[in-house]
Amino acid sequence: MTNAPQDGRFILISEYDELLEKFKSAEAENKKLSREIRTLIKQDNINKLNVDTQSKLTQIITGEKQKQEMYVQLLLDFSPVVIFIFDEEAKFLLGSKSIEKIFDIDDVTLLHGRDLENIIERYNPSVFNYAVSSQIKNIVSSRGGTSSNSIVEISTDSGKYGVNILPFFRENNEFTGVLVIMNDITEMANAKEIAENASRAKSDFLSNMSHEIRTPMNAIIGMMTIGKSTEEVERKNYCLDRIEDASKHLLGVINDVLDMSKIEAGKFELSFVEFNFERMMNRVVNVIKFRADEKRQMLTLSFDKDIPKNLLGDDQRLAQVITNLVGNSVKFTTEDGLIDINTYFLGEEDGICNIKVSVSDNGIGLNAEQQSKLFQSFQQADSSTSRTFGGTGLGLAISKGIIEMMDGSIWVESELGKGSTFSFTVKLKRGEEERKSLYDQGINWSNIKLLAIDDDPAILGYFYDLTKKYGASCDFAPSSEDALRLVEQNGGYNIYFVDWIMPKIDGIELTRELKKIEPPVGGSSVVLISAADWSEIAEDAVAAGVDKYLQKPLFPSMITDLVSEYLGADAHLDRDSKDVAGIFEEYCLLLVEDVDINREIVRSLLEPTKLRIDSAENGIEAVKMFAESPEKYDIIFMDVQMPQMDGHEATRIIRAYDSNEAKDIPIIAMTANVFREDVIKCLESGMNSHIGKPIDYDELISQLRRYLLSPDGERRKMERRMQFERRQQNDRRVAQRRVW
Repeated sequence: MTNAPQDGRFILISEYDELLEKFKSAEAENKKLSREIRTLIKQDNINKLNVDTQSKLTQIITGEKQKQEMYVQLLLDFSPVVIFIFDEEAKFLLGSKSIEKIFDIDDVTLLHGRDLENIIERYNPSVFNYAVSSQIKNIVSSRGGTSSNSIVEISTDSGKYGVNILPFFRENNEFTGVLVIMNDITEMANAKEIAENASRAKSDFLSNMSHEIRTPMNAIIGMMTIGKSTEEVERKNYCLDRIEDASKHLLGVINDVLDMSKIEAGKFELSFVEFNFERMMNRVVNVIKFRADEKRQMLTLSFDKDIPKNLLGDDQRLAQVITNLVGNSVKFTTEDGLIDINTYFLGEEDGICNIKVSVSDNGIGLNAEQQSKLFQSFQQADSSTSRTFGGTGLGLAISKGIIEMMDGSIWVESELGKGSTFSFTVKLKRGEEERKSLYDQGINWSNIKLLAIDDDPAILGYFYDLTKKYGASCDFAPSSEDALRLVEQNGGYNIYFVDWIMPKIDGIELTRELKKIEPPVGGSSVVLISAADWSEIAEDAVAAGVDKYLQKPLFPSMITDLVSEYLGADAHLDRDSKDVAGIFEEYCLLLVEDVDINREIVRSLLEPTKLRIDSAENGIEAVKMFAESPEKYDIIFMDVQMPQMDGHEATRIIRAYDSNEAKDIPIIAMTANVFREDVIKCLESGMNSHIGKPIDYDELISQLRRYLLSPDGERRKMERRMQFERRQQNDRRVAQRRVW
């Protein structure tokens, strides 16, 4: 490390150490000489000092002065604060080396002897703004009488400074100059600003949350009051529909808050399963499309055919992100607006696929400042958006957390008044192809002729890519007139994909004309395509001869299923039946739940399945009922938080029984404790699975199917029935012995 003394020569710190050692070695001699001088002073014989002693005294005084100057210089050279010392005429005397940085000069000594006005004129330092320079001048002009200590806070290009300006005096109170101390408070000021912004954001968030919670609660309570006061069935149903919508909205708000709290606590985790990417996208569109339809918005989707059918990842969280982005586009886009969803396959490395999803709209757009706030917790692009459009301001922050956990990134491109495009990438492992390909099923698309008719080039391109992949013979027409010319030229086609709305001749009228044409071998079918709801056009479409209807946006599986159906193949291998009437008639459930209304809800939901249900109100009752008739029950739904004995303890006791029934019976947690650690705790206590509250009907049925209708479920049922019959026979024999 080096230091610059006043003469400009750089010397090592070790040289200062050497000087200090010399001062110390002379200290004893100096003390002796000091005693001698004090004695002579007391005797008033100072003039009797010999020449040698006077010389030594001069050396001591000079040495002490040098030592003091050295200490001052060290302080100025290495002080973290900026120090200016001006004399009584406002001329620069001394300053810290840190001045060089803020003045952009090589040597602070360049300022020596310059007065304040000259310094400002020559260097124009931002630290000497009007407030600072005025205060220095006031102190000088008043000879230190203006203020004992003036504190100013200034902002410059290089940072923020807290400035102390104070006069200093000699021992006789004679004004001798001005001391200016500047502390760099940039980090502290930024931290203060961040804390204030965070506090303000959380206050705004709580205000928004109050609105977001009270609004659906008001709807629920209000519609309940209206529904109870009316005798009209239609009116009651209307109220129930509104209550359902408000309840789902309220649940979404609660889920957002819980998700954000888990992300901030570092407890948010993903659940990896193999899922069908297209089917996940289809679910998202089905969930959000009705909201777009309400605003008459056109929702389109472009699906990259290279994306693998099955991927390994958390499909629910991925769907949550896409739903949030599309939902925002619907919310911030005016009526009759456009929303495009695009998917891209960016490549694959070592079985890890890079997938991109973009959601574009022509909505209100965002400026640069608004974009900077988007992905922060408790923030919205503008505070007015919560009042105009609603929302918690958590959706994009949650989405960012989810995407980053999937090794991806999320960003926005937008211009105020011209719409926005939100995009993200994720890395997902390629899954196994569970279903056989169309070729493996013996379906040969080259045996049929297809004709796609649409005035949208993107739709025709979509059909081109898909039919090319499967080797189908497909022609394309941008209008009804072109389609009729192709039919006249090539004869009839097996399947016509006809857009509903086209210029001059629409899809309904074209269908009438196509039905007049002689069909090819195997017959023909007209498939009408539209973004409209089928109920709006059903009457005219059926009258014209439409055979099938596909609602936009189109998915590849829609086309492949329809062609497979035409060719006689099973196009519905992946679809679960929604018919649950009487499917669990032979089974019995032990429902362990302490809240009466929750028991009533489960009974009502499962009533169509004819599942027999016995109820227990706490863990003690459940254990007793199972112990008395273990062969009676095929499955147990177990609440966790209950009085007297909770679900964990009840499960452990049941599993501890020495019987096959106790070890085999499926026990499913049915609880509002839905965090990952709650699920793990349920599994560790001996439960087989978990259903969260509020209860999702599809999940409820899915769990029952899994454990009751599977081969293992059938085996357990047969074993229980046999055990029950043996027990009845034993009971009859015991009863007969008593009679004898």
